Amino acid sequence: MKWKVLIADDEPKIRRGLRSLFERHSDSFEVVGEAEDGEVALERAVALRPDLLMVDIRMPFIDGIELIGRLETLLPGRLAVIVSGHDEFEYAQAAIKLRVFDYLLKPVSVEAFTALMARAATELGARRDSLKQETWAREQLERNLPVLRERFLKDWVGTGLARSEIEDGLSLLGIDFAGPVSLFAARFAERGEGPSTHYSHRLEQVAMRAVMEESMPGEGAYVFEDDEDAMLAIVPAMTEAGIAEARAGLARRVAELALRPVLMAARTVGNPVEGLVDAHEELRAELAEGDSLDEVVILARNYIDNHCHDADLSLESAAEALRMSPGHLSRLMKRETGSGFIEYLTRRRIGNAIALMNDPSARIAEIAERTGYRSQHYFSRAFRKVMGSSPSEYRRGWRQ
Repeated sequence: MKWKVLIADDEPKIRRGLRSLFERHSDSFEVVGEAEDGEVALERAVALRPDLLMVDIRMPFIDGIELIGRLETLLPGRLAVIVSGHDEFEYAQAAIKLRVFDYLLKPVSVEAFTALMARAATELGARRDSLKQETWAREQLERNLPVLRERFLKDWVGTGLARSEIEDGLSLLGIDFAGPVSLFAARFAERGEGPSTHYSHRLEQVAMRAVMEESMPGEGAYVFEDDEDAMLAIVPAMTEAGIAEARAGLARRVAELALRPVLMAARTVGNPVEGLVDAHEELRAELAEGDSLDEVVILARNYIDNHCHDADLSLESAAEALRMSPGHLSRLMKRETGSGFIEYLTRRRIGNAIALMNDPSARIAEIAERTGYRSQHYFSRAFRKVMGSSPSEYRRGWRQ
């Protein structure tokens, strides 16, 4: 293989002399074109894509330094050698500090030429090898990007990473967490008869992943598994209604596939770099609390979580959806969790209301309506019962 050379000089004699030097004294290079001014040199360089440019400083239309500057963007990785006269010597030396490989002084001696071309061939070879390595690494990264992203996210939420490691990983893997995100967690309940084999367990996890990916709206969702068999999804921040809708869709698909009852939880994280690990810990704890529950109670809590923003939700409507009597459902929830249906529903609604209060522009009446209360007065009473203060008092204290 020979490296391609373009000679740019407004003196025909110099162009012929340089071509002769390449033909007689360099087996590594081949002259593929010449140019008598800077504009022609620019045009031919783009067309011929030479590896080495031999450039005169003083040329019509575009001088040598400007030409090299333009080609640095258009043809990165090429070498440029300035061929200068004695009166341009200091100018050529200054140019070397900027962007050129080296310079040759006119008239060009065979010794200087051959020494410089030997170095140029070595440098071009090194750049070619480096480019091959970079290209290979980039191809490997693109080919394995889903696996690498999952490994990175799993390490992040599981073991915690330094801030610099997180920022580098986000940049390298093309993950955009520029703003708040919502973190979902779902896991099959452990109570009762579990899967009989490792193989069936993995099939369930594959099914869970597929359901999670289907249930997350829009684009930009990252679904992965943590170290405790929970399937996680990170999506751009969603409203409480959006979270409830996604959870309802997940629960519906699980039921359609006749899978075991699923424990679900979600959090919105304002600053993922700082808060994602803590949010994951909170979700793990919430899921763990559900492992001891009866399957019916898990289904009931999921139903409440997914419909708590609906003002028409009641013990009777939930019991009808679960095909059991209201009394039996209420007693079962009280026995398993220590909280009856209304108490659990109220806590869930007030928790959603507190999350909505992070938006200072949201009015109390609006928050009441969005969390399932038809009356702001009734909402305030329920809020005071759970939190010990009115919504307005809580918000003022939170802002201080």
